[in-house]
Amino acid sequence: MKILITTAYLLLTITTLFANMANPRSPHSITGQLVPAGKVKVTHERIDIRLVTDTSDDRSDYRSHFSVVYNIHAEEEIELPLVFLALNMDGLDQVLVNRKEIKAKTMDQPGSKFPFLRLKDGYYEISYDSDEWKRISLNDAFYFNAKLHKGENSIQVQYSAYMGYDRRDIHTRYEIDYLLFPSRYWSSFGPIDLYLHLDGNMEVLAQDLGTAKLQTDSIAHWVIDQVEKKESFHIEVGQKTSLPAKAILWVHPELLALIGSLFLLYLHIRCIYLKYKIGKYRYALLLGNLIIPSSFYFFCWFWSSLANYLINGSFDEKSRGFMLLVIVTLPLIYLVYDLVLFMIDRSIRSRFPT
Repeated sequence: MKILITTAYLLLTITTLFANMANPRSPHSITGQLVPAGKVKVTHERIDIRLVTDTSDDRSDYRSHFSVVYNIHAEEEIELPLVFLALNMDGLDQVLVNRKEIKAKTMDQPGSKFPFLRLKDGYYEISYDSDEWKRISLNDAFYFNAKLHKGENSIQVQYSAYMGYDRRDIHTRYEIDYLLFPSRYWSSFGPIDLYLHLDGNMEVLAQDLGTAKLQTDSIAHWVIDQVEKKESFHIEVGQKTSLPAKAILWVHPELLALIGSLFLLYLHIRCIYLKYKIGKYRYALLLGNLIIPSSFYFFCWFWSSLANYLINGSFDEKSRGFMLLVIVTLPLIYLVYDLVLFMIDRSIRSRFPT
């Protein structure tokens, strides 16, 4: 029972090991399809996403660059107001209508009025149709007029976006989110061809798009049918890793640390037992009480640092707040562990009367 109590306490330390002292999330962009203020048909959409290395702030990182092309069929010549919504976007690079560049403006400009925008209860709302209004922030909305001629037209939007990730992760998982629900507000919406361009060092870690039509070291291609039924898509990408690094992350550094600490706990109790049985290991209790309480944190540091070295080339612990957590909790761990092992020592001693 005492061993189980000690094991349970070690398990509890896992839940607080990576306590974070600040926001662990990086900036993240959520972008989506154009929102029409009129009914026209989108016959096809093509999305190309390229991963771009960003070396700002003295560190290498990745951002995504979108090129989205809409093939639109208009029954007659029309000037179509369009809204592009994007949360925390890095920058809108270019808008082309039938290969001619036009100016897109933010909707927060003084004196701007739009028939599809209203102010209600202190918040701005945009109308997707006559019956539905959705709250937005004007800082995240861009507006432009597309002059479409009768027949086939194309609209291309190019922009850069942040890929969010958790700074605590050893293997960084960059996230791409794209909203699809505005497709239901067009007259009709054809299939989407999505191309994710990867360099040889990146791979797809997770996605909710189903089986790719094509996937190589340099590109992944999905086809999204029945677009109106899907709210969004989510993709996670990351650098390719070696087999040893994958094995450590699959087992998890904290679990490996727990296994190591439990093995040392077993050896500690075994040495205490032999001390009273055959008279060896006279200082087993003292030495074990000095070494083992800190072993869990040491093993966590070692396995995390090794995985970080194999993936990122730096042998260090990546968790924010790790040292502060050790300083705050380690004295309590020593107190509890020494007390429990002292009771175990007394219990074993009572079995071998002198």
